[in-house]
Amino acid sequence: MKTIKNILLVGAGAIGMLHAVKLFRLSGVDFRLAVDPERKLRYRRDGRFFNGERFDFQLHCPAQDEGFSPDLVIFATKSWQLTAAAKMVEKTLSPDTIILPLLNGISATDILQSIFPKNHILYGYFLGHASVRQNNIVTHDGVGADHLGYLDNHEIAPEVAAVVELWKRAAIDCVVDPDMASSLWKKYILNVGVNQSTAYFEVNYGDLQKSPEKLAFAEKLMREALCVAQALQIHIDEAAVDAAMQVILSMPENAETSMYQDVKNSRPTEVELFAGTLCQLGEKYHIALPANRKVLAHFSK
Repeated sequence: MKTIKNILLVGAGAIGMLHAVKLFRLSGVDFRLAVDPERKLRYRRDGRFFNGERFDFQLHCPAQDEGFSPDLVIFATKSWQLTAAAKMVEKTLSPDTIILPLLNGISATDILQSIFPKNHILYGYFLGHASVRQNNIVTHDGVGADHLGYLDNHEIAPEVAAVVELWKRAAIDCVVDPDMASSLWKKYILNVGVNQSTAYFEVNYGDLQKSPEKLAFAEKLMREALCVAQALQIHIDEAAVDAAMQVILSMPENAETSMYQDVKNSRPTEVELFAGTLCQLGEKYHIALPANRKVLAHFSK
């Protein structure tokens, strides 16, 4: 198992900043943010703020800087930014670079594998309380953990062990699920329900929790996603929807999902990642998805 010393983070938003602040403070590593020339100027001028503290991270601009070869690249962009972000850092990577995506959805690893066919690319996601991002300011209460690994982790691969060891040193909570495909779909089902319903109704967690009608719609979105997962022969059952509902009900009332934050701030949403992907799979497997089609149509106006 190699020791990870050089780390590049692509995407310093709500999830990225949770990792950036801990890796930045870790001794014995060279941690940098990947930026384009415009962001390089803006980040140097404005900094990045996490829970009220300013951070001036070391920046790596692939178009301008040379000589940095990361052992690990973390992608924490929005899904619609992923391909462009990967192309931006493509020449910075070596075949030995480990790649860890921490995005919503089920397709990030496949997309990255098509761009970096020689690299070890893990699966990953963050599960916890929602972060709030307003421009260059991110706040979070510290509740949550990464889930990461390959699809089958009954035996831990060296590159997975290397990331887990780094996360332990950086005090980043993580879980290596034996069946990552099932774990990934459990998170996806949750996101399909809560991200889309809160964005559709334009409400926070508290307003969703207090409305039987809105909760029923979130549950319907998730049950449709479960049908697709079972058609794909993912090892998952209705307990995944029940668990997702419990997560929704346990969230702080004033918390907001990332998709609702996108709607509030007039940013592009990830509806194609959720309802869009599901509807494509629904057509393939002849599964009716009326609730997800309703959401997709709403955000495609």
